[in-house]
Amino acid sequence: MKSFLDLYCERIGYAGTPKADLETLRELHLLHLQRIPYENIDVFSLQGVRLEREALIEKMLMRRRGGYCFEQNGLFGMALAEIGFQFRPNLARVHRDRPAPGGRTHHINLVKLEGATWVCDVGFGGSAYRCPLILEPDTETEQMGERYRFRTSYEHGFFLEKNIGREWEPQYTFKIDPALPIDMAMANFYTSRSADHVFLNAIIGTRMTERGRVTLRDHTFKRFDLIEGTVQRETLMDFDTYITKLRDHLGIELNDDEKRRFRDRFATLAGPKDGER
Repeated sequence: MKSFLDLYCERIGYAGTPKADLETLRELHLLHLQRIPYENIDVFSLQGVRLEREALIEKMLMRRRGGYCFEQNGLFGMALAEIGFQFRPNLARVHRDRPAPGGRTHHINLVKLEGATWVCDVGFGGSAYRCPLILEPDTETEQMGERYRFRTSYEHGFFLEKNIGREWEPQYTFKIDPALPIDMAMANFYTSRSADHVFLNAIIGTRMTERGRVTLRDHTFKRFDLIEGTVQRETLMDFDTYITKLRDHLGIELNDDEKRRFRDRFATLAGPKDGER
């Protein structure tokens, strides 16, 4: 029987010998984003999300599904622990696309390595960074033309910002305050069960590619080529075609029961905005 770490490395396509060093951390982070899609289909289908070790292994490694932040960074943290990294889970407040900061409902991992703290996040969807970011305020990091930085805040601790156009836009904030399993369970319960949370009323998906990323929002798939600076859009209203594109673009393959539950709610998805058809 294969060990957890063997299953994980096989799932993300890592062929080396993992060590608790920066090279391994960077490679695992990127491969995870490329092979395990960010997706909230179970939440949208009103199934909730389980965070127990066995549940994450069964869903994401054995059945090769994806997940959202608590699942993604939970699984990544399990791999970090197996390899021997010194890390701690942390909770952040999402500011992206919000008039006011949200609650502490986003899971990230902070890794201590080579005398520095590295912020790892394989569960932030379409705004995710490809490789870990060093936690040094006012230090810019560029990844395939996308720029990120941290700045300090008396109220919020650290701001993660992304350069969009000519502006630095806040993504999320966090204080270095290790989260306990009960904190994760409470935050996960809200984001996966609360009727006023976006995850219950919209489909959101992302997978990194070698040239950029593929994203999904409700009926619209987008393929970003960060090297060429182009975006291709495709809007799909037919359920069967949509299921095929989930598999082809994001690597999400649902079983018959998952398809049935998803189909039951598919009609409730918001239609495409003007200009997206």
